[in-house]
Amino acid sequence: MNKVVGISLFSLVVVVGIVFLTTAPKDTLIRTGSLSAVRAAISPGASRLTSGYKELAAELRFGLRQQGVNPAWRDNASKRLESLKRQGLDAKRVAELRAMLMKLAVGGETGARAAREQRKTCDSAPLPVFTHPFTDLEKIKALNPIGGIGGGSPGRSYIGVKDGAEAPLYAPMSATLRTIVYADRGAGYGEYGLIFEAGCGIEIMFDHMDSLSDALKPYAPKGAAASSQVQTGQRLAVQVRAGELLGHTNGTDLAHTFDFFVLNYNKKNSFLNPKRWEWEQALYATCPYDFFTPELRAQYYDKLGKPTDTGLMKTTTCGNPSHDVSGTASGGWFKATSTDKRGEYLAIARDYNDVLLAYRKDGDAFASRKDVQTGAPYFRLTDTSPRKYPADIKVGDEVCYSDRQQWAFIKLISATELTLARGTGTCPANLPSAKAEIWIR
Repeated sequence: MNKVVGISLFSLVVVVGIVFLTTAPKDTLIRTGSLSAVRAAISPGASRLTSGYKELAAELRFGLRQQGVNPAWRDNASKRLESLKRQGLDAKRVAELRAMLMKLAVGGETGARAAREQRKTCDSAPLPVFTHPFTDLEKIKALNPIGGIGGGSPGRSYIGVKDGAEAPLYAPMSATLRTIVYADRGAGYGEYGLIFEAGCGIEIMFDHMDSLSDALKPYAPKGAAASSQVQTGQRLAVQVRAGELLGHTNGTDLAHTFDFFVLNYNKKNSFLNPKRWEWEQALYATCPYDFFTPELRAQYYDKLGKPTDTGLMKTTTCGNPSHDVSGTASGGWFKATSTDKRGEYLAIARDYNDVLLAYRKDGDAFASRKDVQTGAPYFRLTDTSPRKYPADIKVGDEVCYSDRQQWAFIKLISATELTLARGTGTCPANLPSAKAEIWIR
C-alpha cells in the first residue's frame, strides 16, 4: 500500500493515502494548509471552492519562493488541485494553479537536490551497509521483489508473514528516525509506518507495523488518524542503534504482508520517457537487500519469491520499478499528458509466469478506502496462462489476456503507441475496434 506524507503551515501533517512518502527537513520545510484548509478544498459549494483556491494559490506562491519543496508537499498540492478541478473550479483558475505547481523545484532533505548535496560529504565513502537482520526469517513466508504493479507501490518489497506468526522488526543499521506514521487505513485500527535517514541520500522505510517498541512509543502520535488521508505528526531526530527492536507485525488483514522500502536519491531508475514518471517511489526505489552484508544478502535472496501450494516459487532477481522495454508492450502506458501520478496510467508486465495489467487514476489503484480493504481496484487482470509475454509483443503484434472473468486485447501500433480494448468474460476472436482506446508512452 501506498501513503502520501504532507506538511502543515502550522504543524507537520502526514498524509496517508495509497502512497507513503517522506517529510522535509527544517531548512527546507514547506508547509501545506491546516486540516481545515484541506477539508475546505474538498468541500462542495462556491464559497468552499473559492476558499480552497485561495489557500492553495497562497501556498504555491510560498513554495515558489523556496529553494526546493518536499516531494510529499508537492504531491499533496497536486491532489488538492485535482480535487478542486473535479468539484467545478473554473478552468482559468485550474490552469493558473497548475502552472505554479509545474514550476515548483522539488528538493529538501528527502528530495534529490538535497540528497546530491548530502552526497558530496560521502564521495570518499561507500554507501551505507546494513549490518543487522531486519526481521526473523523463521516468521517469514517470502520476500517479494520490488517492481510490483498490482496495486501497491512498485518500489516496495512486500514481506509475507507466516499464518499465526508475528514478526519482529529491527533496525538494519544505526540510523535517524525522522517520521512515525500512525493511521487507520480502513481496517478499523491503527498501523505504524517508520521512515529513517541512513545518510548519503539513503532512506529506509517500514510500513504496516502493528506495534512499536517501548523505546519508540513516546514519539508516536497518541491516536490513529480517523482518515486515511490526513494525519498530524512531528519531525523527529531519534537515533536508533543497529539491531535495535522497532516493533512487531503480522502484516495487513488482506495480504498478511508488511513493507520494506529503500530510496536511493543518488540514482534514478531508467524509463523510456522520463517525463512520464514523477512518483519518487518509482524514480528512486532500489532493492533493499543489496545494502546488506554478503552473508545476510545471500539469505534474503534465497527467500525472494512467491509462495505457492507447492512451495516457494523462487526468483533470482530483486526486480526494478521500471518494466519499460523498448519496442514492446512491456512497461508503462499513458493517456494524453498523463504521468504515473496524474491522469490515467496503465502498467503491463510479466510477473513470474503470469502477465499483469493494472490501471491507476491520479496515482491511485483504488477508488476508495473500502475498495482497498476488499481488494477491488479500478482494473487489474492476471493471466496465468499467457500466450505471449509483454516484452515479446513487437510492433504489429496483438494478443488477448484473460483471467476468465475479464479480458484485455492489446495491439502494439508502434514503439510508442498501442490500442487496448477490454470487457468481461473470455477473449474475443479479434480485437474489437469499437472498444479500443489509444495509450502512448
